[in-house]
Amino acid sequence: MTGILAQLVALTTYGNDYLKNGDNAAKLGFENSVFQFCNSVDFRVFRKKFFWSKPQEEILVSNPAKWFEFLKHNGCKHLRLFFEYSKDEKIATDHKLAGMVGGGGTWLIEAVYETYSNFWANRWEVTTRDSPENKIWTVNYGMIFEKAETINLQPENLSVKEKFNDTLTEIAAFANAHQLKNWADLFERAKLVLSSDKPEENYYHDDFVPLQNYPLLSQQLLFAAGTAWVFGGMGSWNDIGFSNEEDDALYESLSAQLYANINEAIIAAVNAY
Repeated sequence: MTGILAQLVALTTYGNDYLKNGDNAAKLGFENSVFQFCNSVDFRVFRKKFFWSKPQEEILVSNPAKWFEFLKHNGCKHLRLFFEYSKDEKIATDHKLAGMVGGGGTWLIEAVYETYSNFWANRWEVTTRDSPENKIWTVNYGMIFEKAETINLQPENLSVKEKFNDTLTEIAAFANAHQLKNWADLFERAKLVLSSDKPEENYYHDDFVPLQNYPLLSQQLLFAAGTAWVFGGMGSWNDIGFSNEEDDALYESLSAQLYANINEAIIAAVNAY
């Protein structure tokens, strides 16, 4: 999955641990792999100085640990991942743009309170292009919806796993039939992760979830989703095309189906806490 999405997963899962366990929770520090290329991560609100003026950005807290403290102090019950597809996919479908910053639909963190939810969006900007440690990104999270209706997406994990497995079987068979062995092998690896007793093994972001808080089924869904993420730019699964219209149509259909299954698996896994 993209680094942007991995960071959303980490903030949501470690945040939930802090909301439940306070200072005894697992720590999400800047040594975590989701912050590897970030020079700062802050959290912002939009406030009016005067009734008639436009809202201005204000930094609320300067790092994730302080954001967790803020949420707990203000009565947040838990965090949830939220996703919705783009309203207009005429130019390009979401799975085609999923590897681009800002593409692939909208991911938010939903902070659930007793009677409402606040929604947080992110903004990634390159601010230190010449950083010797490649920490080029400044990330801001902003509360874009305040005291909104609670959504709390809760897909059922077992049914999500079954659909995901079926799609991986279909798309691996398609890749094999078209001599795309490397891609077929990747989809088969994702299937193995979906049934593994240690699904986090060999995954790049093996530290982006406090595993002790999640049942094996949720771990399998999350790490299989990460393994099966093939959506990017040049050289990715998205960069393939077929001269035969029937083959191309099936490729597009299976790709869109895989993208939907991956997104649902991530939401089901993370929101299971």
